[in-house]
Amino acid sequence: MKKFAALLLCAVSLSLIGCGGKAGLKNIDPSWTEPATAVTVFYTEPVVKNQDDVADDLPDFSSNFSGWFTQQMGSELKSQADIAANFTAKEAADFTMTSTKFGKKDYLVPSPKFDALDGVSGLIISMSNLEVSRLSETKMNPLTMSAETKSYLQFTGEYSIANADSKTVVASGTLKARVHLGFAMGKGDWEENMKNLVEEILKDTPLQKK
Repeated sequence: MKKFAALLLCAVSLSLIGCGGKAGLKNIDPSWTEPATAVTVFYTEPVVKNQDDVADDLPDFSSNFSGWFTQQMGSELKSQADIAANFTAKEAADFTMTSTKFGKKDYLVPSPKFDALDGVSGLIISMSNLEVSRLSETKMNPLTMSAETKSYLQFTGEYSIANADSKTVVASGTLKARVHLGFAMGKGDWEENMKNLVEEILKDTPLQKK
């Protein structure tokens, strides 16, 4: 009964999308209804915990992971939502950081400093605290009653979507994109996880293709 009640609470929560697990959580302003054909993306340099994997799988970007990250994210925004993106690297100090509760935890969510914007209009996606890692999790399989270990490539962080013209934040959330790794990790796993990351940002917003 308690499990059913928890699932019901998760299902009816309209302002908070997601209930933990593999995906991130988000808040969306219900008054935001307009899609966009172009966005500006502000981001902090991703912290890569598995640099050896970058060297093996993305050798052209072994010393410039941000180059791959922005190129691939731009490609996914175009593919998934027909959105052209312009990327600008930022420092954490360039954002307004707002403590926001998602689930049971508080996160520092970035948003642009509207008064400092110079010639930027339309929608802005701000991302900070970006972290890339390879991790393993061991769980008990209830069918076999034995421990199973699975490996993942994971991207995490916090983000917001803001309207530079009205100086309002229309969506914000946490990022937790991951892809299950098979026997060997390769370039395709990185690309698949960027697809997952962009899907998380677009999901349930006017930017998502219907």
